Amino acid sequence: MGPGSRVLYLGAASGTTVSHVSDVVGPKGVVYAVEFSHRSGRDLLNVAKHRTNIVPIIEDARHPLKYRMLVGMVDTIFADVAQPDQSRIVAVNAEHYLKNGGHAVISIKASCIDSVAAPEVVFEKEVETLRKSQFTPREQVTLEPYERGHAMVVAQYRVQKKPK
Repeated sequence: MGPGSRVLYLGAASGTTVSHVSDVVGPKGVVYAVEFSHRSGRDLLNVAKHRTNIVPIIEDARHPLKYRMLVGMVDTIFADVAQPDQSRIVAVNAEHYLKNGGHAVISIKASCIDSVAAPEVVFEKEVETLRKSQFTPREQVTLEPYERGHAMVVAQYRVQKKPK
């Protein structure tokens, strides 16, 4: 993710981290910021008023076709949705919007996915879901000691060509 990049940000919340991504992609890039909560969405709209490269979308990331008229192909999906089906949400959005060879950056909060299992087990399960969805994990970093049970995963998307 760099200047000029097109990013689909899932779980934009009030737009704080989205504003940082906006700075990284710069005026020639764009951040499609998807947030389901109307309360957080109001704050996101206020952030977007001052940043022309943020496109706020108040919608459920589980249903990417609902925002198909707003989002084109992207270089990166940044996901911070904190949902039990987070990897599936990323995969279904990738099918519609992530270019072949693009990347996903996923914030995994283990307790939001499985409050009983050890974080390492949750992380591995999420990475395996990504593998099954045509992603190749490139990097995984736990956020200890700053955040317990959190990890960031970077994965590359490769669509397999269908045999003729």
